[in-house]
Amino acid sequence: MEKNIRNGCLGFFLLGVLLFLFVSLEKNTRVDLQKLVPPKTSLITDRFGKTLRWIRDDQGERHIWKPLASISDNVEKAFIAAEDQRFYKHFGVDIAAIFRASIDNVKHGRIVSGASTITQQVARMVNPRDRSFSQKFLEAVRSIRIEGTLEKRKILELYLNYVPMGNNLVGVEAASRVYFGKPSSRLTLHEAAVLASLPKAPGFMNPYGKNIKRLLSRKDWVLDRMLALEFISREEFNLSKRLSIQFKKKHIPFEAPHFVNHLIANNSTNRRLQTTLDLGMQNRLEKILLSHRERLQLKGAKQAAVVVLDNKTSQIRALLGSIKYSKVSLGYNNGATALRSPGSTLKPFLFAQALDSGINTSTVLEDIERKYPSPNGVYSPANFNRKSYGPVSIRTALGNSLNQTAVSLLNKVGYSSFYKTLQSLDLINFPERGPDYYGLGMVVGNPEVTLLQLASAYATLARGGKLKAPKYLASDKPEEGVRVFSEEASYILTDILSDPSARSITFGDFFNHKLPFKLAIKTGTSTHYRDAWIVGYTLEHTIAVWVGNFNGIPTMGMSGAWAAGPILIDILNSIYPGSSSSPFKKPVGVISKKVCSYSGMTPGKFCPHTKKELFIAGSEPTGVCNYHKNPTGTHDLSPRYATWLHDKYKRGAEGSYRLAGFPSDLSKVFGKGSPISMDISRTYDQPQTIQITKPVNGETYILNPNESAYEIVLDASSRLPMHEITWYIDGREHETVGPPYKTTWTLSRGRHTITAAGSNHSGDSIDIDIR
Repeated sequence: MEKNIRNGCLGFFLLGVLLFLFVSLEKNTRVDLQKLVPPKTSLITDRFGKTLRWIRDDQGERHIWKPLASISDNVEKAFIAAEDQRFYKHFGVDIAAIFRASIDNVKHGRIVSGASTITQQVARMVNPRDRSFSQKFLEAVRSIRIEGTLEKRKILELYLNYVPMGNNLVGVEAASRVYFGKPSSRLTLHEAAVLASLPKAPGFMNPYGKNIKRLLSRKDWVLDRMLALEFISREEFNLSKRLSIQFKKKHIPFEAPHFVNHLIANNSTNRRLQTTLDLGMQNRLEKILLSHRERLQLKGAKQAAVVVLDNKTSQIRALLGSIKYSKVSLGYNNGATALRSPGSTLKPFLFAQALDSGINTSTVLEDIERKYPSPNGVYSPANFNRKSYGPVSIRTALGNSLNQTAVSLLNKVGYSSFYKTLQSLDLINFPERGPDYYGLGMVVGNPEVTLLQLASAYATLARGGKLKAPKYLASDKPEEGVRVFSEEASYILTDILSDPSARSITFGDFFNHKLPFKLAIKTGTSTHYRDAWIVGYTLEHTIAVWVGNFNGIPTMGMSGAWAAGPILIDILNSIYPGSSSSPFKKPVGVISKKVCSYSGMTPGKFCPHTKKELFIAGSEPTGVCNYHKNPTGTHDLSPRYATWLHDKYKRGAEGSYRLAGFPSDLSKVFGKGSPISMDISRTYDQPQTIQITKPVNGETYILNPNESAYEIVLDASSRLPMHEITWYIDGREHETVGPPYKTTWTLSRGRHTITAAGSNHSGDSIDIDIR
């Protein structure tokens, strides 16, 4: 009885031990299937799959996961022949291979052969171990469990993607791209045999190392095994033996660095990212930019940047942040995403807004010297060439980028309204500053923008007024876009910007003989020539170019046309070799009408020249020209142009311009002491208004204590012919003058009220402060 009890206790003890050993074995040989999922690939490619950047993982390794079906059969056969010829026959552990290896090792007195199967190697990749017998036993059990969980081809797929291939490359796809410059799906037999040779000693048999002969010898051994196993024919074997191995020069792609860096900073890179970039175009543009470096440096510009957008999708096709990505001239900076003053490049958006607000294309605008009060003081715009052109059309003003006209138009439209337009175009980067911060200078470059933002805004015009955010990734969903301008206004703006005759005053023939085809373009130059811009767009592409210095040093007088224009021309010839862009389709809401070339109104019988102009239907002029009411051949201007015409008269450049309501003989109008007779037949039907143009209300002057006297010019304009205007200083009459209604006054300290009064109690009054 006692013996039975002892036997029973011993049995329970042994059963407990076995149970413990089983539980322990089960726990220690569990296979974490999560570790068998494909490693996260950090590969960034262009839109066609060409590699831009291959980012290392946390272990410093590079890999590209590839399904087995996408790997060449040559690779599968080569690795099975080299590593595990009975792969499809064993259950995870090859007993026959173990006996064979044991006999070989005993014969040679050292380890000359291993018996690890591909499945065991996968188990080791998931759970690295030491070389002890116990660990090898656990590895064998794990292998059996893996075979019970996964089918053979999945195990092989894991192995081919996890196997170390030297040079911090993991998997056959990564090795194939670096060593042979091709995907693993295109590997030949002898190339596959080389890759199958590497796992035995990937560091020792480095293709770029000194043991290349050992690697090639191993390759031949793999081919021998493939022949012996009847994986290949004798003909294939012989051919593969004869073919030489051509390794590619070691090169890890590092393309479009500024674009990729910006992408990485704004996206997770633990996956494969296919971008919208066209690497072929990018490389061509890099060569173009580099070819202009010497020309630009001669004028003090050491950097440039380029952005090319696809207008239909807003996908980025090329982005160059500097002439060369290097420390030279701060070339690591990204000029495509840096905030800079855009100069005149914002003007088209003001004119588009004006057209949509009801101002028609032939509206005559003022291009005259004038001061404007602003929250930040008095603003005095000037044209690039310091000239004034008097009455100009919208086409002339925008085509020639006239600053005075643009500011005059902005003053009329309201800078708060234009600020909202710029916001809708994503061109306001500091909304906390508000419209008063930028004031009337908003239209000539006060708000800083990036080249990429500017390209996106111009692409809005190219696609008919709809804004779409720039797209970096091919996976970004297409969008309908947000309407900012009407199709009609966008088309008319495009027509103006692509009209060579519209820009002849400022640019002459600079572009006319160099552009490969008709193109909408706009240039810009910031203060002191720090930034030079040009943006051009076709139906298909928008191209934006910036030239300058990253440290803000001014260039030596380089304008947007001179600095960036030649770069744009070369880019166009590269994108459209021997061809031209498709034309823009005119919307049904755009009509053409003949107008007077000077007044922009319906021609009268005395108009000397007419032209056809585009209009948004319903906005075309209906009134008859009031510049040419008589057969005198003169262009009778509103008296508000008196100062401008007087300056031209003094230079003998008045031409056919005259003041409506005054004699045609300007010596009788502007001559000192000449009696002025009114000509009622040559007047305008406009409200009688007088406006003081110099100085402006609220202006402050600070006198130099070393000067005894300082004079300023008092100037006024009138919309109707005014025989004379009387100036008053603090209520006391100062002087009565005829056109151009100018006089001078010697400043005295204090606050003063200045009044300009005409007949019928019309007039204007301002206050200034003199300290």
